[in-house]
This record gives sequence, C-alpha cells and structure tokens, in this order.
Amino acid sequence: MFSFLKISKSQKVILLSLGGLLVFTLGIAIGTYIGPPDHLDKISYSSEERDHRIVNKELKEVITAETQKPVDLHKSLPNLDKFKSEKVFDFKQNERTRRASWMAHALPFENTENKPLVSIVLDDMGLNRRHSDWAVSLKAPLTLSYLPYAKDLANQTQSARAQGHELLIHLPMEARGAADPGPGALMVNMDQMEIKKLLARALYAFPGAIGVNNHMGSLFTADYRAMSILLMQIKSSGQLFLDSLTASNSLVSQLGDKFNVPVVSRDVFLDNIDKEDEIVRRLREVERVALDKGTAIAIGHPRLTTLRVLEEWLANLAEKKIRLAPLSAVAKKRLKRMQKNGVLN
Repeated sequence: MFSFLKISKSQKVILLSLGGLLVFTLGIAIGTYIGPPDHLDKISYSSEERDHRIVNKELKEVITAETQKPVDLHKSLPNLDKFKSEKVFDFKQNERTRRASWMAHALPFENTENKPLVSIVLDDMGLNRRHSDWAVSLKAPLTLSYLPYAKDLANQTQSARAQGHELLIHLPMEARGAADPGPGALMVNMDQMEIKKLLARALYAFPGAIGVNNHMGSLFTADYRAMSILLMQIKSSGQLFLDSLTASNSLVSQLGDKFNVPVVSRDVFLDNIDKEDEIVRRLREVERVALDKGTAIAIGHPRLTTLRVLEEWLANLAEKKIRLAPLSAVAKKRLKRMQKNGVLN
C-alpha cells in the first residue's frame, strides 16, 4: 500500500510524468468523442451567420437610403392584421387544383436530349439590386429565390420571369445561435395561427412562385411540430418546398414523405467559401452528382464572386454532358420517382 513512498526520487518523477501523460491522453480522447457537430452543420451555421450579416446589411442600406433615417427591420413588412381572414391563409381549394397549382407556374421545359438535369438556385435575391439584376441577366433558366421583405418585388420578379427564370420565395426561418433571419421569420415557439399568417404574407409577396425554400432555418427545419404545421400549409397552398438543408438533422424530407408534400432537397452549396476556385470546384461536384443520380440541385447567392464564376460556367454549358433546368423540372423528375415508390399519392 505504501510502496510508492519507498521508491527512488527518479522513479517518482517517471511515474508522475506517465500519470500526467495518461490524463492528457484521456482528455484528448474525451474531447474527440464529444466533438463538434458534423461537417454539414459547421458549414451551415457559419453560412447562416454570414447570410445574417450580408442580408441584414443590405436590407438596412436599402431601407435607410429610402427613408434617410434608421428603421426597425422587423416593422418593414405589412401588418399581420391584413391576414386575419381565414380565407387568406387557409388556402381552401379542390384536390385537383391544389395538387397542380405549383406546376401552373413552372417554366415550360422539355429534356429532348435526355441529359442529366442541373438546377441552379440563387437565394437572397431582391435586396442588392445591382447584384440581383446581374443574376437576372445570366443565361436562363435559373431558379431565383426572392426574400419576401425585399422592395419592389412585383417589378423585380416580373423582370426575372421575362428573362426566362423560375421563381421561389426565400422564406425566413429561425436559425440556431444568434443569426437573425430577418423580418417575418418563422420561429419554433410560434403557434399554428401565427405560422399560417406569416406564410400567407410571404406567399402573397409576389405572384408566380412555384414554392418556397428556407432562408437559414437550421432550428426550424429540425423542429417536428413547427415544420409539420408549415408543410401542411404548403400542401394546402399547392406549393412545393425546397429544403436548403442548412442542418443535417432537418426533418423536411421525412415529413414531406409522411404528409405527401412535394419536397426536394439541395445537393450542393456553391459559395459557403467565397473564393473562385472553391466555387469552380463545387460546380464540378454538381456536374458529378447530376451524372451519377440524373439530377442535381445547387444553391448559391448573388455575390460578385459567385456571379462571375457562374457567368463563365453557364457560357460553357454546351460542352458539358448536362442540361440546365428550372427547379420544377428537377422536382417533377424526383417526385415521379417518389410516386412510383408509393411515397407520394
């Protein structure tokens, strides 16, 4: 029991050193085991924080330039009292109309060459007019997702449709951490009525959208109750939902299958890293996914670097073994496969 006291001084030093090394090794092992969230979550959270900074900076610049005075961003949308009527947010339609309504706004598209399809979705449209106008000028068909609190949406989206692009509503949803998704965001602690009202307000922001995709939303898309309410309303409105997949534990696809809601998911983020060589690499990944699976959905943003790289990539499409397609065309192909498998009625 007391043998430790009888050993030499040098032996004590060695034993103490070995003990310290053992504690250090165990600490590393425990730290490795607990670890951070997976790679997707780390990318998504940093992306949401960056979107929060960029989008809110652009929104403040737009509103301040128009009013010449600071404003509360969360008061920049119409009052929710406008949407008190049940008729506005209950979306009562017959079954046939409800199922087909998102397709009514889809761009006409035929894949006569039977090539793999790639859909490029650009989020955060509408705030920075110079960048948004550049995106609209790019080779069509892109799928452009406009924030519902951007200004002059009717004219912006009409111009985008006239240039041959498809439209989405970029729906602000609650993120993990401190990132603010902006005015009119859906939050997990909201009751069913408030979620319905906010969704109705977003859906009426401009006409012609085939559906919505989430702006941020890493917390909301992983919440079973809140996401169930939202998807049932999406189904009733006849829209589709594109999951931006800002969190690896998103429930959107699972709940879409459960409730027979037209849901598709993003495959590749183009510009989490705002560098040309990285965006080029991600576009090559998009091509590989399309060739492997038959379709690919990529999401990027109307930023200078992304727009420069995309402009060059789109100019060389004829050399590629893929076909650029609106999101609706990719969704139809994916959902047809889901229908055959009995996932959708």
